[in-house]
Amino acid sequence: MIYEKKSGHRWPQAAAACVVGAMTLAVVSPALAEDQVGNLKDRGSHSVFGDAINYVSHNLYFRFGAGYFDYYGSSSELKVENAKGLAAQAFGAGSSSIDGSGSSLGNKMFPSGTLGLYMPGTNHHLATEVTLSAPIKLDFQVSGIAANQSISPNALNGNGSNNSIPTGVPTTGRNIGTVKTLPPNISFVYRPFVDTRIQPYIGLGAMYLYTYDTNVSNTVLNSVNQPTLYLSKPWACTGKIGVDVNITDTFFVGAEAQYIGCATVKSKLNNIRVNAPNLSNTFGPVNVGTISSTNKFRAVIYQLSMGVRFD
Repeated sequence: MIYEKKSGHRWPQAAAACVVGAMTLAVVSPALAEDQVGNLKDRGSHSVFGDAINYVSHNLYFRFGAGYFDYYGSSSELKVENAKGLAAQAFGAGSSSIDGSGSSLGNKMFPSGTLGLYMPGTNHHLATEVTLSAPIKLDFQVSGIAANQSISPNALNGNGSNNSIPTGVPTTGRNIGTVKTLPPNISFVYRPFVDTRIQPYIGLGAMYLYTYDTNVSNTVLNSVNQPTLYLSKPWACTGKIGVDVNITDTFFVGAEAQYIGCATVKSKLNNIRVNAPNLSNTFGPVNVGTISSTNKFRAVIYQLSMGVRFD
């Protein structure tokens, strides 16, 4: 079983800070190399730091507003592994799939922001951006038969229907639990027009699908004990398209759609033991074991925002 340590909950914020710092260094360093290094002997090393701060303070911009996470990835059928006792006789030895089932993440609206920095020597055509938000709590869900029917309707199947023993295990419903995410996300953005009131842009980047603080809250699954939920943490690619509309020289409003994909997320729900009203008094809980799935992660984050440029 894989557990998430609470002590690890703080590192996403540190990671985000490191990303911002790295973005600043990556953008500012070429400008300093071209304009300042030749003058270090006369001006002293303190000028490099001062020029970096001055560049950032005059080329930074920030958006803040509302984002909407829309998940539409696809999932493999749920796979049952390590079932024991009566459940093993129902599902069979080894592993088996629950036909017509799957898993997904719920949609969510959340406060969001973007921190951007224009790249030197590009006349504001190119910039790097980091998407910022508070931790987002998403619902982990199942679909199809797994949501609408019992995960263990019969304890015995045998060769004929007369040998089946109804367990009385109710349906779980769609929502299994929750997971928090705070994904570091950096993009490189291109603006074809920088002197117009309306400024469209496109961007490409990467996102680390970091999740933590998983919690199984489903009453059926928690009837005997609380299972543990694990999700893998791969890198994903991102692509965005958006538009900013200038209200003044420094203030603007904007809209954006950011695609997240190119990633496979594996999920496991471990140590599932459920109460069977028809059997548990005699045989004890039904030990389902582990249920897993593999998701092709695809989502879009829509964002409406207002912003400020620090020119």
